[in-house]
Amino acid sequence: MTTSIDKNLVPSFSTNTMPRDESGDFLYQPFENDVARTRQVNEDETRHAVILRERIDMEDGTYYDVTSTLAKNRTIDIGIVATSAWLTQDRGINQDRALRAARIGIDTVFVSPQQNLSRRGRFGKSVCNMIRIADHLHLRHDRDPDNLWLDGISRGGMHALGITAKAPHIDNKQVIYGDYTVPCFPDGIQPSKDIALLPKLIGNELGASTALLRLPFSALKHYPQTVPLNPKKQFQQFKEVPVLLSGQVGNAARNMPVETFGHVTNYLGDIMGQGSRWAPILEPYDNVTVENFKGGGHVSMVSSRCQEKWEARIRAVHEVLESHPQIAALGPAALAAAVRDNNADIFKHRPIAA
Repeated sequence: MTTSIDKNLVPSFSTNTMPRDESGDFLYQPFENDVARTRQVNEDETRHAVILRERIDMEDGTYYDVTSTLAKNRTIDIGIVATSAWLTQDRGINQDRALRAARIGIDTVFVSPQQNLSRRGRFGKSVCNMIRIADHLHLRHDRDPDNLWLDGISRGGMHALGITAKAPHIDNKQVIYGDYTVPCFPDGIQPSKDIALLPKLIGNELGASTALLRLPFSALKHYPQTVPLNPKKQFQQFKEVPVLLSGQVGNAARNMPVETFGHVTNYLGDIMGQGSRWAPILEPYDNVTVENFKGGGHVSMVSSRCQEKWEARIRAVHEVLESHPQIAALGPAALAAAVRDNNADIFKHRPIAA
């Protein structure tokens, strides 16, 4: 089923945002830090994609490991931009998602945390550098640099929310769709409430880990590679803890454009994801749907059901973008309306899903 798009019936995109506090907000700080150089590390090939791994250096000396999964039969000129969940790399579940996108015809850019041993991570700076890296690679591979499609799990979902808020302030870019799976700690750690939950966290995650046992063999064979064993990579990931607990992601999510189109997946048993705390932050956004599953834990996101629902959503968005590429210029609200017209059941608020 396809949908005809009448430009007079859908709102155009604007950079109007929710009311914000500008004091010290990274969203308002000017940013100038372009890509200085790239160096290819290796190249792999699958049936549906070419996988390029590169080191990308920024002008300020910060560098990143970046993986581009290039669809051999690309069907749209908008690519997905993602970064890693905490303690993960570009393999396992992250590679699986990129290859699923490639089979549909979508390129993916996957950015590591910054790799400088001597530097601490910063949420706002990482967000801005990801936008610049995506800009550089989109232009190099003849993709649209101004309309961003974001994806992320956990830390990746947090950074995707940050990019959604910051993009209009960097060359007036826009995020046309974002898929945010179990983003963490919207307001950082609240010791009076959160320390008492630690025993529950351990029990919930042990229970949620049974999702791994129900994965098909093809996934079970590759998903363990999600977690890097390289000591340097682990060290770089552990340095991200202050970023994860800073609470800046909640501030960013409160200040996204009002037209933001996206989907948030949370598990109510996930002590880190904190679905109940995300609810009031996301409530003002009419085009951001929220799906809160009963029970579970943070690692529930590896389940086949979670990944199948994610793939159904990206297929639904892709279908409209492929059929009506001009809709990106109309903005995320127009895309949301068209996607819902095609797939009303996929993008629906589900406060508590069984």
